[in-house]
Amino acid sequence: MLTFCDTTIDSQRHESLEDGTVEFPVACYFDDLNQKSIPWHWHEELEVGIVRDGVITIRTPDGQCKLTKGDCYFLNSSVLHMIQSQDTEGCSTDSLVFHASLVGGNMDSVFWRKYVRPVTADSGITMLPFNEAGQKRANSLIQSAWLECLHSDYGFEANVRYLLTQLFVVINQKHPEISAANQKRIVQQSERIKIMLTYIKENFSENVTVQQIADSASISESECLRCFRNVLGISPIAYLKKYRLQHAAELLDATQWKISYIGQKCGFSEMSYFSKSFKEIYKRTPSEYRIRER
Repeated sequence: MLTFCDTTIDSQRHESLEDGTVEFPVACYFDDLNQKSIPWHWHEELEVGIVRDGVITIRTPDGQCKLTKGDCYFLNSSVLHMIQSQDTEGCSTDSLVFHASLVGGNMDSVFWRKYVRPVTADSGITMLPFNEAGQKRANSLIQSAWLECLHSDYGFEANVRYLLTQLFVVINQKHPEISAANQKRIVQQSERIKIMLTYIKENFSENVTVQQIADSASISESECLRCFRNVLGISPIAYLKKYRLQHAAELLDATQWKISYIGQKCGFSEMSYFSKSFKEIYKRTPSEYRIRER
């Protein structure tokens, strides 16, 4: 079943899936990225996707990749990532989010041992783009799996499992190599970022400082700044501000609260600064945004 994705993030920036079952752990999504970018988050499940229209950028702790219409991608389990539009026109993606057990079965099986575990256990494999001529096989498998899930004809479950299993065969044959030292650094920074994002999520309405964010991950302030710059590409305070505004936008849409109260609840003590900052991101004032959304 197709779901128009409105990503739900819990207190640890972990995505809560709204679809998929224990019997068939797959969720099929459509995302309009001109309406809303997919914020930094992670999930235990694996993810594959297709750029349906426009140009997108996918960012992970070890870098970023630009994909255009028709390109596909693979995101490994528990990888911190975000996806945003790079196109002012239409920009959308189709994606499948699925548990590794769908392909691997139980952990004693040859499928798990030979094809799934080498990928999920390799922290050097974060995001794989399939945007080159030699990767047409991977693209075809991902697009076919998504369409099977979308149409849900009789037997589609078996077809989806087969197609994703074949994708793991391709990934095992061609996944990139990464040095042990670089791999350790990427994992360490990713785990620290997850801790600090959780701290921001839980305390964003307070007067949060860089030192407090750094303390949450037991690192120095300079290391905190370096970690945010290397992984997210912005400073901790810039991320905090962006998160506050994102939360404010959600409250403007979902509640009848006064705009001044929403600003205060999201950590803005001055209404004029809240309104100015909001307009910089959303191109309209909080009151204009509320009217348009409704």
